[in-house]
Order: sequence, then C-alpha cells, then structure tokens
Amino acid sequence: MRALKQTILVLLVVLAVAHFATQIYLGSSTRKEPPRISCPEGVLEVSAMDDETVLLAGVTAEDAQDGDLTDQVIIGGVSKLISKDTAKVTLLVFDSDHNMGKVVRYIRYTDYHRPQFAITKPLAFSSTKEVSLLERLKAMDVVDGDISSRIRVSTLADTDNSAIKDITIQVTNSMGDTAWLELPVLIQETDPMRPVVELNSYLVYVAEGESFEPGAYLSGLTVAGVEADVSGVSIKSNVDTTKAGTYRVEYSYSAGGITGMALLTVVVQ
Repeated sequence: MRALKQTILVLLVVLAVAHFATQIYLGSSTRKEPPRISCPEGVLEVSAMDDETVLLAGVTAEDAQDGDLTDQVIIGGVSKLISKDTAKVTLLVFDSDHNMGKVVRYIRYTDYHRPQFAITKPLAFSSTKEVSLLERLKAMDVVDGDISSRIRVSTLADTDNSAIKDITIQVTNSMGDTAWLELPVLIQETDPMRPVVELNSYLVYVAEGESFEPGAYLSGLTVAGVEADVSGVSIKSNVDTTKAGTYRVEYSYSAGGITGMALLTVVVQ
C-alpha cells in the first residue's frame, strides 16, 4: 500500500510539472506587444451636450498581428474634473489575444458650468404643517441632465425675520463638481385673508453685469380671494449684478393688518 501511494505521488508530481511547462509554453507562444492607440496632440474641445463618440475623434489603433483596430477602440471612462472645465478620457482597445492598449487624452468642455437649481413651487409653507422641500427643488447639469435625486438639504436656520428661514442645498454631479445655494423659506400661519403674492419664477440666474428688473417677476396678487392690481406690491431688493453672489428680493402686500409675501432668490454669476 505504501509503495502504491509513493507511485501515485510521483505520477502526480510528474503531471503537475508537465502541466506547468505546457502553460509556460502556451503563454510564451501567444505573448506579444499590446496594440497601440494614437490620438491627436493637444486638448480636445467638446460640448457637454455632445455624444460620447466625439471623444474618439481622430483616434486610430493598430496591432502588429491584427492590423487596424480603430473601429474597436472603446471609451474606458471619463475622469472627474481636473480643473474647472477639463477632464481626462481613457481609451482602450483589445487584440485577438486579449492584450490591452490604453491611452489617455484630455478634453475641455466649452460650455461647462456647475449644476444649477430650480424651484418648481414657492418655498412657502404653513407654520402648522410638515415642511417638504425636496418635492419643490430640482437640479440640472449640462453633463448628467436631471440630478434632482442627488440634492441634499440642510435643516432650517433662523434669520432676522421670524417668517423667513434659511436652508442650504447642495448637489454633486458625476464630474465631482458640487454646487451650493442658500435659499429662503417662508413660513407663516394659514389665514384665508392673507394676500397671496405670485411670481413667475422663484429662483433666477443672472450673468454678472446683466440688467435686472425685480418687477418683471411679479405675476399676480390675490386679496381675500379676489385678483388685485400688482402695482401696490412693495418690492425690497438688494441685487447688485456687478458683483457675483446670491441675493434676495422680497415682495409684500398688506391688507386688513395681514401681510402676504413672496421671495425671489437671484444668483449673479
């Protein structure tokens, strides 16, 4: 029995050595240089709205054994931003033996900007009801499109006006770029006699140096359930379009000792 075991052990060792040698031989017989990818020098300028195929513009690939592999080049991934509008793209190609060629090229988005927010309904709530902010907020990005589901909201913070609370919202796109914005939230007791001031927008982005007319955003006024002339609405604005920043415009109207308000946030950039 012992002799049989020794014989079996010897045979196993021989088979293992033979298998190992075979793998070395087969590996060496197929091993070769990876395919080569070439792309134009310099930074490729693209639009954030372009299809990904533009990232392959001018790219060629070849292999010593397989020949031209240009039509098999794929996009391995796009990095996060390495500057305010520039990223790296990794391009890959495989030959018939699964060897991989790789190259990195730089791209610059000509129309890139940070994600921007929108308010779909006024951030005005009753002091006796639960506040649901996310349902009224949106975030759009030139690269990712609608990223509203990624919005994060801070807790309400007091201001010098007891009816106005501040929140900070933020969102990050796939490029690793984060946008922040402080927004006012109006909280008042429910009163059917409270005047209702309506705006056509509650958040606007204005280019630095661009003219701004706060009255252009006033769209309606209702007093005791009846439409009224908006010319009586008081407008308080500190917007300075010569300086980038976030500003607030307050619209108010009082009737019967009760004041109704609407708030507009203006982002100058």
